Amino acid sequence: MTERVLHTPPPEELSSHTHIEYAKKARHGHGKDVTDTHNIRQVAGCLPIDPLSKRVVLISSSKNPDNWVIPKGGWEVDETQEHAALRETWEEGGIKGRIVRHLGVFVERNKKKIKAHHWIYEMEIDEIAKKYPERKKRDRRWFTYDEALIATQNNRYIQEAIRLSSINPDYQDTPRSSFEKEGNTGLPQIDTSQLKVSKTDSNGERSKEAFQALQELMENASIS
Repeated sequence: MTERVLHTPPPEELSSHTHIEYAKKARHGHGKDVTDTHNIRQVAGCLPIDPLSKRVVLISSSKNPDNWVIPKGGWEVDETQEHAALRETWEEGGIKGRIVRHLGVFVERNKKKIKAHHWIYEMEIDEIAKKYPERKKRDRRWFTYDEALIATQNNRYIQEAIRLSSINPDYQDTPRSSFEKEGNTGLPQIDTSQLKVSKTDSNGERSKEAFQALQELMENASIS
């Protein structure tokens, strides 16, 4: 088993020219994953956004289809964090785009034990493909900022990344383009006029009622 071991997850200088091969099949094998000295798995992924509409694409979890997550997966020994993030976003979400910022390294815990370090990048979407490696395993949806926080309430590290992204209403930056306005998203829109979003408390939790309301709104939505 080949592993690349990190003493401390190093910062990586962002490159807007990272290119990947959009393969028809996903790569597999945890044996190639990068780990740190405590054997903690290093994961890379993207928060795919449309900067003008301030929406994000989330995908359903392959293990728990009712859970919404970001495209992510193991950072492998023969690639950079950025490359891994772009590859996983293609394989799991069928999304092509460019990384515009590093949102941070986030800790995923399982029963008080650190499960993984997640290197999460904000991606501006260029294209959403109909055919991609995991299209039969996952669903995809557009979410507003508030909807995304509700949908990811079981994954606080994803919520934290969303709060740091440019779709946060408090984020001060000018969007450069809009993919969603081009009308080629292939994703269903959700009528959220009846959705009531509660404010986060000190622990960042959202009300169960709001989460159930969001599920009901998406119940009959289907991807083309």
